[in-house]
Amino acid sequence: MQIIVTGHGNFASGIESTVKLLAGSIDGVSYIDFTEDMNENDLVKEFEKTDFENQQTLFFCDLVGGTPYKRAVVASNGREDTIAVVAGCNVGSLLELGLNSGALSNQPISVIANTFVETSRKNTKVFTHFKQEEQIPEDGI
Repeated sequence: MQIIVTGHGNFASGIESTVKLLAGSIDGVSYIDFTEDMNENDLVKEFEKTDFENQQTLFFCDLVGGTPYKRAVVASNGREDTIAVVAGCNVGSLLELGLNSGALSNQPISVIANTFVETSRKNTKVFTHFKQEEQIPEDGI
């Protein structure tokens, strides 16, 4: 299985930098930026450099509906059993899936994609401050 991280600007290389800092490199993960000097055809050529013909592939895109997402969807046409496209996930889900890819490698790509999204949801939290009442010890100190 492989994961292709792609998005606008330096989204993919930024994710790559974060992953390398936290966990080193992850086998089977490629990072493809869609920078301002590229057009859709350039992005397609970058996608074609990866081997999604012969293995399960999960595209991890920055935004639903953006050019990287749309081009990944086009690449998946006719390959729904081997290619899945997700968007808006986070680094935590990529780390968990990438570092545990062996455990999921026997699963259909749709199960892997849903696991990726669910893990991203679990890793998305709002921090809430709680006020604690001050407790004064019995001796007053």
